[in-house]
Amino acid sequence: MPGDNKGVKTVQTMLAAKKPGSNDSSKDSTKEKPPKQNKRSHSDVANESVEGTDLTGIQNDLSEIKKSLQGTVTKTDLNSAMVNLVQQKDLKSLVSDIVQKLLDHFEEKITSKFECKIREATGKLDDKLDTLMIENQNLRERIRAKDKVIDNLVEKVGDINNRSIDAMKLANYNEQYSRKHNIRMLNFPEKRGENLKKAFVELVNSDLNVNIEPSDVLGIHRIPGKEGYQKPVIVKVRNTDTKIRIMRQKKILEK
Repeated sequence: MPGDNKGVKTVQTMLAAKKPGSNDSSKDSTKEKPPKQNKRSHSDVANESVEGTDLTGIQNDLSEIKKSLQGTVTKTDLNSAMVNLVQQKDLKSLVSDIVQKLLDHFEEKITSKFECKIREATGKLDDKLDTLMIENQNLRERIRAKDKVIDNLVEKVGDINNRSIDAMKLANYNEQYSRKHNIRMLNFPEKRGENLKKAFVELVNSDLNVNIEPSDVLGIHRIPGKEGYQKPVIVKVRNTDTKIRIMRQKKILEK
């Protein structure tokens, strides 16, 4: 059949291409052309092909061809390889873009949070500063009030100091004036339950011959003296004249 002849011829052609040395024979055929033979009919060629063909060998050759074709690169593999090459080539720029976007986003977020924290801290500091300013103003007003009080106290203290000086001068003058009428008596007899005023008036009248009345004696009392001796007596008389009369007679008596 013509279809069978074509199939057999195709297999033979593939086997001829598979066999080693077939390329050399083709080259030799190009170099040395065989002598022309008489053309054969299709029936002759078919009979020779059927007779000289070993079907088992053909199947083995087909199996080997199939195995060898299994390890070859297909179009899908080439497309995948090209895609991978493109991806590896663009991977660096893609990663760089992603990292840059992440850094920009992170920087923007950090900047926003940092500015928020700064505003919050600045607001708190402003509030504290305002509070301190108010407290400072209150303290200044209180200090002014205290200064006024201190000035008044200083003025009063100065006035009191001046008055105390005047009072001391007056007291010294009064003391000197009061001492002016005082008489100090030594070795004045001392008795238990004594009446110093009465005893002094009697002593002056009898011993000093100076006539005085109890009303001329304004005050009389003993003062501390040396141990083992009678305590002295201080007498305050009414006026200077009485003191002078008593002191004159006292000096005469002491002589």
